[in-house]
Amino acid sequence: MANEIDFLELYRQLRVSPDCSLEEFKRAYRRCVSTLHPDRRPPGHDGYIHPRSGQRLQQINVQYEAAMEFLRLHGRLPGAPPPQGVTPQRASPTPRPSPTPPPPRPTSARAPRRPQVKWLIPIALLAVVILFWGASAVNAPADGGADGATRDNDATRVEAPAPPMLSLGMSQENVRAIEGNPVEIRDDLWEYGPSWVRFDHGSVVDWYSSPLHSLKTVQAKPAQTESPVARN
Repeated sequence: MANEIDFLELYRQLRVSPDCSLEEFKRAYRRCVSTLHPDRRPPGHDGYIHPRSGQRLQQINVQYEAAMEFLRLHGRLPGAPPPQGVTPQRASPTPRPSPTPPPPRPTSARAPRRPQVKWLIPIALLAVVILFWGASAVNAPADGGADGATRDNDATRVEAPAPPMLSLGMSQENVRAIEGNPVEIRDDLWEYGPSWVRFDHGSVVDWYSSPLHSLKTVQAKPAQTESPVARN
């Protein structure tokens, strides 16, 4: 706080010099307080009271307390030269604690190493497989028995039936079972989005399979016929 006080301003207010004695400093302070404090004016003094007298009195009190604190710390008033033969005391730096060394790591006794025998197991298994494969190659039939077994498997294999496809003459029930319910029905024309199927007396006579929604058929159209949608 003493570093923020303007002691020169205090000396000007008290009308003393920085090298004045302590008694002179205190006497000037009491005289200034009696001048500014309304309750300490001499009897019969009816002079004009400045409106800022209270603020100036409060400021001088703060500055005076700071000067007394400076006197207790340094043995002199602020701005006064130090007494002869007296060395101002400096605050000794706080000794830093020495870093504590880390605790020693516990040394655990290592177990004796065992002989590495794990890699012997895969080698032994590989040797057994090689011997078994060699014996199988010797006992294999020389007349192409493996090919004969493959042909037998091909002969006994049952091919899955091909899925039903859209064809001419198919009934509406079969078309519904293959393609599902149409999006829209207009007379004899069933529309499946951009694709369509046309019937005549309940039988398929034409269709168009669009790549955007293809029908279950190999050909896009059964014949070179004009689209009924285009005619409409």
